[in-house]
Amino acid sequence: MTKQIFFILAVLCTLQAQASVRPIQVDTVQHTPYYDVSEKLQPIQPVYLDGVVLPATRTGNWFVSITGGTSAFLGTPLGCEDLFGRLKPSYSFAVGKWFTPFVGARINYSGVQFKDGTLSNQDYHHIHADLLWNVLGRRYARQEQVRWNLAPFAGVGLLHNASNGNNPFAVSYGVQGEYRISKRVSAMLELSGTTTFQDFDGYGRPNRLGDHMVSLTAGFTFHLGKVGWKRAVDATSYIRQNEWLVDHANILSGENKRYKDWYDRNRRTVAELKKILEIEGLLDKYGHLVNDDETDRRQGYPRNNYSGLNSLRARLKNRHWDGISPLDSASIGYGNNGDDAEKPGIIVSERTELIQAGNCIGSPVYFFFNLNTAHLTDASQMLNLDELARVAKKYGLSLRVTGAADSSTGTPVLNGSLSTSRADYIVAELKKRGIPIERIVKVSRGGIADHVPVEVNRHTKVELFF
Repeated sequence: MTKQIFFILAVLCTLQAQASVRPIQVDTVQHTPYYDVSEKLQPIQPVYLDGVVLPATRTGNWFVSITGGTSAFLGTPLGCEDLFGRLKPSYSFAVGKWFTPFVGARINYSGVQFKDGTLSNQDYHHIHADLLWNVLGRRYARQEQVRWNLAPFAGVGLLHNASNGNNPFAVSYGVQGEYRISKRVSAMLELSGTTTFQDFDGYGRPNRLGDHMVSLTAGFTFHLGKVGWKRAVDATSYIRQNEWLVDHANILSGENKRYKDWYDRNRRTVAELKKILEIEGLLDKYGHLVNDDETDRRQGYPRNNYSGLNSLRARLKNRHWDGISPLDSASIGYGNNGDDAEKPGIIVSERTELIQAGNCIGSPVYFFFNLNTAHLTDASQMLNLDELARVAKKYGLSLRVTGAADSSTGTPVLNGSLSTSRADYIVAELKKRGIPIERIVKVSRGGIADHVPVEVNRHTKVELFF
């Protein structure tokens, strides 16, 4: 009974301890950023800054105005004629430029005749420079097409009285309105005034302002050069897109690196599989599954990948195997005392017959030569000779050296001599590396056409035998 009570108390304490531990909440929702690439790469519709335009170029927004109308001279003394009795025809010609949608300048010429205080007709000429202020210029920063302009102006110039020769200083002022008919043409109406000294018409006090000319003209304005104003674009959206493109490029670079690593691993795996197929003698049957099309299209001399030597090393580890699987035979006989210098059951006197029978160990190793010479195409092929000599000496192997020439070039006599010279060259190199001449069988094939491309036929083949 006591044990049961202690057991119940222990259980209650355990439950109380677990209840006192506050549970830790773990967020299992993972946020994965998603990039809608097709949407992000769409051209951005420009957003313009409110009320901001770019300055005009030197060749933009020039204009020429031609107007005609009427003018009235109000001098001191005034004379006894009303305003309508003083009206005379007039014309004006102006050349100017708008620097901004608000500010422009022009040089204006006007004249013909006016009636002085005695109602006599006098000829005059008026040239002046004016500064224009377009009170509707803000519209250019908010819309593409603006039809109306309203521009007060003021300026200074000279008046010339052709009748009496006076050339007084004059102040010009007024207001002009324009309506844009087309991109290059506008209709214009202008009300202007000119104030000069009282003696302009020959009457009145000099050096005191008092003579006035009032004109009302209408005509056309022709716009030259680049017309209109380019609104300033808000670059914020483009900056954000560039930042996104940088991030996206970094993501793609990371993915490319992962794919490259994955490709390198697969390439190394395929290379190992090809070696395994070579060792097992299955490369001809299954090689098409691991062959690289790019490798098949390469031209020139093939290079040894030492797969034959790797196969040789693997076979030498189990050199006494007679080809019978242990599953099919209860025992394996060797036939002699197991000396490593000779294959069991085969005596030295039979070595030449075995070589002639063609029982080659592994794959042959080829050495390629330049045209009509006994010189190797690549000095690095000497590495194969070093490896062949080392393996042959270590395991007491024999070698068959077969020289060949390309039958597509040279005569049969020349090719026979050339194939012999190539075989002699390899035999001499093997002797330098410690291979006894009695363990080497030399063969000369003369001119052959067994391989494609034809350059491959210019070779010497070395085979290893037990």
